[in-house]
Amino acid sequence: MSIIGIDLQEEPGAVDAFGKGVGIPFPLAVESEDRVKKLFGLPSGCPSTVLIDRKGRIVGRILGARDWASDAARGLLRALLEGAGPGIAKGSPPVAGAPQLRKSVHLVSAVRPNDPKLTEILDEGAVSLAAGDEVVILFDGQSVGALRMRARNETETLLGAELASKERRALARRLGMPESDAPRSQLGYVQYLARRGAKVFVNRSAVRLLGLSEDEIHPIARPVSLRQLEKMVDDSDGCYTYSHD
Repeated sequence: MSIIGIDLQEEPGAVDAFGKGVGIPFPLAVESEDRVKKLFGLPSGCPSTVLIDRKGRIVGRILGARDWASDAARGLLRALLEGAGPGIAKGSPPVAGAPQLRKSVHLVSAVRPNDPKLTEILDEGAVSLAAGDEVVILFDGQSVGALRMRARNETETLLGAELASKERRALARRLGMPESDAPRSQLGYVQYLARRGAKVFVNRSAVRLLGLSEDEIHPIARPVSLRQLEKMVDDSDGCYTYSHD
């Protein structure tokens, strides 16, 4: 297992001096163009850890301070890197007194049925909830159409398309639950997150711009004004954005 530290703010000389001064045993890099933050979905000013397995896949992303020297944290690392443990259901223990973070899952593009990218972003919400953070899921722009109910059947929305068996098995492993209990669709995943404490909102203005009424929108999402939605994004310590751009 290898560790690389990345500083997103200070000058290279200051980072090098700090590493030598406190005896950091792993390499320290400096990145000042926001590429790392965009690549890994990391907020500014928040210590974060990204776990990458031997195949180059991100298997864990933890925002905020954590006690990585604890036995629980070491066990989590082993399980995640070996692909065995419930990487979402159980996060590493937060440091005592660490502030609770606010995370937003912001959907701005039209949703593609069973898009793996959307599932990955919902995974981020699950990780944050497991770490004790506040999570809001925000349907905005063209993504609002995915919440439209068909024929007044609440389960028939674009998000309600059933996941393939392979995808559902993988989701069950990540959530640390039997496959029979895992969400059957991305809508089911949103509902699962809501049951665990996530709050779901939809941009009222976007609903109108798509020629829909609020009665046509799945009741999982509470309509809010554009100003309210923007404030939730602005107040977030980290924002995971679903966009095709």
